Amino acid sequence: MKAVILCIISICLLSTVALTGCASKGSEFLGSWVNRQNPNDTFQVIRNGDEYLIVGNDQKTRVGAIYKDGALEIKGALLSANLTYVKRTDTILAPGFFSQAEYRRKK
Repeated sequence: MKAVILCIISICLLSTVALTGCASKGSEFLGSWVNRQNPNDTFQVIRNGDEYLIVGNDQKTRVGAIYKDGALEIKGALLSANLTYVKRTDTILAPGFFSQAEYRRKK
C-alpha cells in the first residue's frame, strides 16, 4: 500500500514539474487590452502557431509579433516596436507618439 501511494505521489510531482516547464513563453500577453488613457483604444493578442497576432479593435487590423527577450517584437518595413509586459501591474507598455502607452487587461 505504501508503494502505491509513493508511486502516485511521484507521478503527481513529475507531472507538475513537466507541465510547469512546458508553459509557453509569452502567454502573459494573451488576452484583450485597453489603453488606460483612451478606453476606445483596444487590441487583442492571440496565438498564431509559434507567433502572436495583435488584432485591432476593428478586427481588420492584424500585425504579427514574435516573443523575443521577454517582449513581443513587432517588425515593420522601416521600424520595429516592442510590447513589454509588466507583471507587477498586469499591464503592457507600448510605444506611443510622445511617451509610452499603458494598456490594462480588459475584464
